Amino acid sequence: MTDSGRDDPAWDLAWEWIVREHEQPLDAAARQQLTAWLNADPSHLRAYQQAAKVWLIAGLVPPPPDSDPPA
Repeated sequence: MTDSGRDDPAWDLAWEWIVREHEQPLDAAARQQLTAWLNADPSHLRAYQQAAKVWLIAGLVPPPPDSDPPA
């Protein structure tokens, strides 16, 4: 997902962090890396917060039905 069709490295990295966090808990070293990245630039925190919202919303979307409804 990009802003207005542009590449957004902050968004891409934020999304990677969100996925990593949900695959398994971050260890202390990874948590420190994430914190350092978030603190390095305000745009990083904004991108991370947006990615977290997308992750949450995606989890609320019901899965498609297993089969088509009867005709």
